[in-house]
Amino acid sequence: MVKHLRNYALFFQGLFILPLAHGQVDQWDWAPRESLTTEQQAQLGRYCQGQYVNQWQASQSNNTQLQADLITRDQTGVIHLQGNANIVQPDSQLSADTIQGIPNDYYQASGDVTLRTDNELIRSSNSYISNNGSAATEFENALFLSHSSKARGKAKSLTQEKNGVVFIEEGFFTTCEPNQESWSLYGSSIELNPTSGFGTAKHVQVRIAGIPVFYSPWLRFPIDDRRQSGFLFPSFGYSGNDGLSLSAPFYWNMAANYDATFTPQYIQKKGEGIDVEFRHLSSYGETTYEQSYFSDQDEGDQILLKLSSNQRFNQYLQSGFTYEASPTENEFPEANSTSIGEKDHYQQSAYVSLNSGNFFNKLTYLTYQTPDSSDDEPFEWQPRVESSYSIANTFLKYNLAVQYTDFYDPAEDDFDGERLVVNQDTSLDFGNDWLTLTPGILTQYRDYQLHDYSSDTDSETSLGHITTYLDTGLAFERRFTNENGTWRQTLSPRLNYLHSPYENQTNIPDFDASESTLTYSSAFSHERFNGNDRVGDTEQVSFGLESRLYDENNNEKWSLKAGQVFYLDDRYVDISGTTSDSSPVDDSEHSDLLTSASYYGSDFSLTANLNYDPDEDDINLAQLVASLTPADRVKVNLSYLYSINNSDSDDDAKQASFGTVFPINQNWSAFAQYSYDFMDDEATKQVSGVGYENCCIKVSLSYQDWIDDDNDADRGIFLQFILRSLSTAGRSNSNATSIADTYWNQGKTGY
Repeated sequence: MVKHLRNYALFFQGLFILPLAHGQVDQWDWAPRESLTTEQQAQLGRYCQGQYVNQWQASQSNNTQLQADLITRDQTGVIHLQGNANIVQPDSQLSADTIQGIPNDYYQASGDVTLRTDNELIRSSNSYISNNGSAATEFENALFLSHSSKARGKAKSLTQEKNGVVFIEEGFFTTCEPNQESWSLYGSSIELNPTSGFGTAKHVQVRIAGIPVFYSPWLRFPIDDRRQSGFLFPSFGYSGNDGLSLSAPFYWNMAANYDATFTPQYIQKKGEGIDVEFRHLSSYGETTYEQSYFSDQDEGDQILLKLSSNQRFNQYLQSGFTYEASPTENEFPEANSTSIGEKDHYQQSAYVSLNSGNFFNKLTYLTYQTPDSSDDEPFEWQPRVESSYSIANTFLKYNLAVQYTDFYDPAEDDFDGERLVVNQDTSLDFGNDWLTLTPGILTQYRDYQLHDYSSDTDSETSLGHITTYLDTGLAFERRFTNENGTWRQTLSPRLNYLHSPYENQTNIPDFDASESTLTYSSAFSHERFNGNDRVGDTEQVSFGLESRLYDENNNEKWSLKAGQVFYLDDRYVDISGTTSDSSPVDDSEHSDLLTSASYYGSDFSLTANLNYDPDEDDINLAQLVASLTPADRVKVNLSYLYSINNSDSDDDAKQASFGTVFPINQNWSAFAQYSYDFMDDEATKQVSGVGYENCCIKVSLSYQDWIDDDNDADRGIFLQFILRSLSTAGRSNSNATSIADTYWNQGKTGY
């Protein structure tokens, strides 16, 4: 298989690399990689085969110097230079077989004409150069090069008017190396206007390996960094379910501080639509409006929209809002290039905040649109007011958080109400360089004013709670010498005692509570639940042992962690439902053994987490993510997730994925991925593709087969290519990330 891939690579490589004669390479001031110094070679990209060497040398004199085998002046004052003619001025150098003209007025050169300025080179057969700006400067059969931008081209005629506008007749432009002309932009006539920052071209062709792949009768494009209105490169793709898909964005630069992008969308088997993005930048912040519209052949109109703004008025005051909506409820655009995607709930909120360092205040109003009426609608905040204050010094740390929320149930079929939360966390630090000793008190107060819609009754309840904790730890360190130098290892035992007494919380509702997954890090938390409703009861001791290994440059190489929680009493409070000190919700005496390991190497990195139940001899969580680069330009990604015995069985997972990118030769690579879900007993993603890359082009072609969010199988062929310094075209798989994205690397050189 590898043998055939290499044969195919050699065949396709002939399409992309067009070897040129050494004479043609030399005329571009080109130096191949092997002729460069070691330092110069280190600055080249992986796929670049050389660089342009600027041969311009500034004159030491401020006067014009004339050099030739024979120099004469006729009766009209015209100077004639014959044989190796050369005119050196402070900012330019002109050489040719013959030159005639009047200094400070004009020069007319013929035969192997070369004009050099700093970072610029023009070669031609004949030229007329105006020095006083009274006429245009002209070059026939010209070659032009910018050493700094690496842009070069060829033109039958190159003319520069006195106003600076450049005209190119029957020419091409590229940033590819002279020995790898992978792409070029041709035009029958090209006009470059440095004043407006625009270029225009007629009968434009984009050629790849000399083959035209794009044509336009007229094209307008920017020639500097100023934002310009115009069409962006189109995106296209093909899917088994959708057929051909195409989008062609148009960018409108309306003013310096606001612009818009319009993206027409077409899907062969679905329909067509248009996406809009409008941006406005004020002196305080940015406002963005986005809308995606698609007319589906079967389902009709599909619309999503979003308006958002964030404004910072000074270092203290900030405000903003977000408005998301799906006007066509439960119908979402099939093609969508905006930042809005399909959601269960669309946010509509506004806020204002005041931040003065350790004192923070925020007012938020939050509602939602829920397109599917069968989904439970989230609580709305009408409004939420929150304030926090913190102080910290060598011995004392104090945090105060106050929050008031008026929750509203938009369905009015269950309950809602007002909640006041006051949390205070006070701790003392008695530690030193080798000892951590931090006792603390966490006080939590909740007050509720509730309304029950089923009985149309009001009630109130409150909760006051005090949690105490003690965090301790030791820090040991040793240094040792190996063949690489002096390394350092740390060993840090940890012990945490947490006492959160039981309080009857039957009347405490659940507005935003959730239970976190128990990991090594969460084992040392001071709270059982997330959110500001119920307070989890526990009396526990958490043990942990951490060890880290650092190399001679103080880079962390290994991190090993192991810990376990031992419960001194049963737990009686869950995130919802009735609580009773005679009915425990969890009577286990200890947690799983919680372990974590990480390794960071030059060619291998690993992160692994394992939760082991010693009583049942079961593994409840196994997670592995590894990245290998066993050889140059070879990349392997491995991942495995096994997570069982969650509070929600829908969150159980057992899946694995393997992906690799490996080189076929210097420029060609292949990539593949296979992902499998053991719970559903099916492959969820299969990817295979090839990519080509050199100094000025990057291309990838892949076949992908995947399971989408609706659990439906889909497949497609995806082509992406970037013409460096010109644009990017093609389409990636926006529905499923894969190893193809790793190869593409956002178009950067290498992966």
